[in-house]
Amino acid sequence: MNIKDLQYYQKLYQEKRYTKVADYFHVSQPAITAAIQRLEKELGTQLIIRDQSHHEIRFTESGRQFERHATQMLKELDIARQEIKALKMEKVSIGLPPIIGNYYFPAISSMLAKEHLLQNINVYEDGSQSLFHKLLAGKIDMALLGAIHPLEDEQITNHLLARKKFKIIVSPKHPLATRKSVAFQELKDETFIQLSDHFIHPLAFERLSKQAHIHPPVIYRTNDIQIIKGMVAENVGISFFTEIAVSDYDPVMALPLSDPGQPEFLISLAYRSNHILTPLQQKLADVLTKWEQRMNGS
Repeated sequence: MNIKDLQYYQKLYQEKRYTKVADYFHVSQPAITAAIQRLEKELGTQLIIRDQSHHEIRFTESGRQFERHATQMLKELDIARQEIKALKMEKVSIGLPPIIGNYYFPAISSMLAKEHLLQNINVYEDGSQSLFHKLLAGKIDMALLGAIHPLEDEQITNHLLARKKFKIIVSPKHPLATRKSVAFQELKDETFIQLSDHFIHPLAFERLSKQAHIHPPVIYRTNDIQIIKGMVAENVGISFFTEIAVSDYDPVMALPLSDPGQPEFLISLAYRSNHILTPLQQKLADVLTKWEQRMNGS
């Protein structure tokens, strides 16, 4: 099956016009027609219904089904090209959410340097939600991802590294600052400053809100953790972070939640299931896993 034929077909499915597809690929219209005919002959079925009177095309049921497969084949081809390119470059692209990156990367940097891996790593920072989609698209080789449920996707292989708690973050000036813990239901009248939907935190926040039957207002959202800490320190509002996002040096107080059945922040190492790890990638995965086992005392 010709790759160009698949590309022509996919574009025709989107545009519904032979002329537009021909212009896009800078070929003649008969070239597009011939490509579709080759596909129909190879598959032994009609893909397109041509309405010459209205200059329109419609797709048969087989045509609609084949478009899904054509799109997936082209996607896999693109991923294969990226993986082979990465092999030649001897580089590993790894996605790190800012919170997990700040927690992991400085601590494991000496181990990575000792294993001569630092110079072979390209780090991509983004929220866990965004990195998950980049991983599926083949834009990165692997990622450390945060989640509130174990990752269950047949396209992804993952190894759970750690479970962390979520905490409520308040200013030292806030009335709650003297508390040892807090129930989420007590926060119904508080205003929150939150991370954006690129992160996993809003999902955990929504789950706790439903469990407590409250809807605390969120007055500001940002991707910048330090901005949130600064605003909380000034008592503009309170926030909600995984425990690894807050250190003793931050100008805020972190309060444990007393709610039963509260969500946990799960940290997993993930990569595509159909991707065979290169020796370099496997070495990096081993270092990450061994470091977390050492931290957990296992």
